[in-house]
Amino acid sequence: MSGIIRGTCAALAFSTALAASAASAGQVVYWSMWNQTEPQAIAIKKIMDAYTAAHPETTFSVVWNGRQNQTKLRTALQGGIKVDLMDQDSDQLAGGLQKQGLARDVSGDLTAETKAALLPGTLELFAEGKAIYQVPYIYNTVNIWYNKDLLAAAGGKIPATYDDLLALCGKVRASDKYALVIEGNVAFYNVAYFSHYLERKLGMGALVKLFEDKSGASWKQPAVLEAAEAARALWDKECIAKDARGFQYPAGQQTIALGETFGELVGSWLPTELAESAGKDFHWGAFSYPAVKDGVGKATDLEVGLLSFMVLKAGPNGADAAKFVNYALSESAQKTIVGAGVGVVRKNIEWPAAVADAYKAASTATALGPFGGGLNISYPEFTSQVLNPEFNKMFLGETKPADFVEVLASKTKAYWDAH
Repeated sequence: MSGIIRGTCAALAFSTALAASAASAGQVVYWSMWNQTEPQAIAIKKIMDAYTAAHPETTFSVVWNGRQNQTKLRTALQGGIKVDLMDQDSDQLAGGLQKQGLARDVSGDLTAETKAALLPGTLELFAEGKAIYQVPYIYNTVNIWYNKDLLAAAGGKIPATYDDLLALCGKVRASDKYALVIEGNVAFYNVAYFSHYLERKLGMGALVKLFEDKSGASWKQPAVLEAAEAARALWDKECIAKDARGFQYPAGQQTIALGETFGELVGSWLPTELAESAGKDFHWGAFSYPAVKDGVGKATDLEVGLLSFMVLKAGPNGADAAKFVNYALSESAQKTIVGAGVGVVRKNIEWPAAVADAYKAASTATALGPFGGGLNISYPEFTSQVLNPEFNKMFLGETKPADFVEVLASKTKAYWDAH
């Protein structure tokens, strides 16, 4: 494959992109969120090689930007650099380039076969009507990831309800372990305990609906206080060790790898992050956040963290890029991605053993929503400045659930009064 650019720093990426902006017809300029040596990047390079072998008229010029890809790309686009294709976390794209109207609608570029082959809800999650501005290719589910051996040793079973989860905490505690762990300094992880309970109680999208009541009064309905109290109950019932409040990422998740803690509510990237410390003999399992009493949401509703391709509207070779994206969802390409140790969006492809339970959750999902309830997509300022830090203070015991609810109500009204 020709034209691979080894962007190892921002300055080099910028200078090489200047050259890429003058790419010839048929050369797709692609900026990626992966670092060049990561397994996902290696898999994507294999897919591009295979595509060019089958379509010699199309080559690729790549900048491997790492996780700040969208930020760097936005600056480059403002400077007049032409890019055809990029990738990033789907929720970041939804609140970023897609929201800014910079993406090409690829609904007409994806074949009917491709659309039918994808797992439920993936293509539709960030669609706008019939328009598709981003195409997921990697699938992360949000579940309680746990040690199967500890479950067996404790004599526990997968919880169907929130009360069952508390009962499981007791079983695990009786075996001198703790059921759950958190990272005390990662508020956006911890808020998932709040978003999940609300989604089970009120349905998917609950956080956004509550916030969009500009009076702030919706936060005062009983379900919100119930969700906050349920999160705090995890401490009261000794589901979580007291010293977890002081854990700084990744100290908490390391306790799972060491066999000291049963599990954590987090994305299916956890087994990959802990692969080295947990070892090959670690038996990973996952189950979805359970149902709650009198809830309208289902335990099969799923928060996800998808990773997507986006074809840029202003790219000179956008049509070629869109054809490649269609190919990247083919069976052979998706199997190549799975080889990097991750889940994918196409049906009937076996995921790595460590995340096999994630595939079960994805294939039976009744509704999808973004990680943490999705408020960060449309309202990132409120999420980062109010919801996440205020929840974390309450969750860690610095404030009371009722105080947290009052803060959400007053700050929501203040936000809308100012906007």
